Amino acid sequence: MNQRAPFWSVLAVVLACGCGSKDSTQCSITNTLEAEKGEARALAKRAYDPPTIEDCPELDPPLDGQASSLGLTAGEYAAILRGANGNFFDNHVWWLKAMPRGESHVVPMQITAERCDPVTFEKFGYDYAFATPPLAAPPACGKYLTGVDIGHQLDDSWPLIFSLQASGLIQLAPLATSSEFAGFLRVPRGPFELAGRDSILDRLVVVRHDGDSLELVARANGASAVSTLRLVLKAGDSSRLSVQLEIDPRASADNPQIAVAALSGWFSEAGGHSFDRIRVTSIDGTSSDTVLADPALDWGNGGWTSVPVPQGGSTLDSLAFLQDSTGADGNVRPNLLLSTIQSNAPITLDLSVTTQSPLGGNVVGNLLVDSSRLGNQPIVVSYLLTASPP
Repeated sequence: MNQRAPFWSVLAVVLACGCGSKDSTQCSITNTLEAEKGEARALAKRAYDPPTIEDCPELDPPLDGQASSLGLTAGEYAAILRGANGNFFDNHVWWLKAMPRGESHVVPMQITAERCDPVTFEKFGYDYAFATPPLAAPPACGKYLTGVDIGHQLDDSWPLIFSLQASGLIQLAPLATSSEFAGFLRVPRGPFELAGRDSILDRLVVVRHDGDSLELVARANGASAVSTLRLVLKAGDSSRLSVQLEIDPRASADNPQIAVAALSGWFSEAGGHSFDRIRVTSIDGTSSDTVLADPALDWGNGGWTSVPVPQGGSTLDSLAFLQDSTGADGNVRPNLLLSTIQSNAPITLDLSVTTQSPLGGNVVGNLLVDSSRLGNQPIVVSYLLTASPP
């Protein structure tokens, strides 16, 4: 997993908005956004320099997948984060938890709390007693953070409703005790059929919160583009994430196509899957459903295969990944809806599938923009992601 620039040199950059200062007037949404946009424009003029990620066998998944072997399984990693472990904010309404390296969480993220307070690994006493073998202290290769989990009060419980991973994956769930995540929203990146086109979320700033909303600013960085994201999360029976993006394509990118948003999930005829149907709706009111269990659906031979989606010749209005029922365990896997889509460049929809096993695979709905049509201007996009019960 060795790549290039040392991780801590990437984190050495200090936000021009005054972060590091305790003066909350300097850490406003306006200052943070403008500072991030300016830095994104500068980074986009250079070739992508990914962070160095060292092997860390004590914390990485066991090579043979067995819990008795060296490394952390998903269950062992979850034990590290049980209860309030890793919480850097908790006002009995919202809780925010910093996630350390472990299991599949390996990409570094710089996190800043409200009032420009840096959130670092050293602030937490993560307990690795459940690792195999048990660790009295974390190894040096694992002393950094990789993402944030966010939960909200519901009566006498505080369920998890939102997650951002430095790997570029975002998850949203309704506010319900029986809810769980289904599928992912991926940050802007290059076309899926091109290897190495993922983007990472390397920076996250918590700007403000109130009773039912939370505001964040983040940066996505990758080989195709550098993006500044403003995220407003509203908790509820149908949780909503308002996303505002300014995307600066890299001058060195060899393909102008950028997926400004992508919904993805897992489908399997065996029963365990994220969604059952995908619905595409155009602004003229026409819609079409793609049933993932349809035997006529061409899953290809392991690579990404585009699936024709009729749009009636009209502009895309919304993209929905839908469930037909609750899970066999009784948990509610939510529907995901991408709507209220605005862009300063035409958007085309590409629905792609790739086989992972004889019984199923991954499905991705890509909203694509051709950046060459804008010259040297950034791509400006906004949309609303809603997670609701089926």
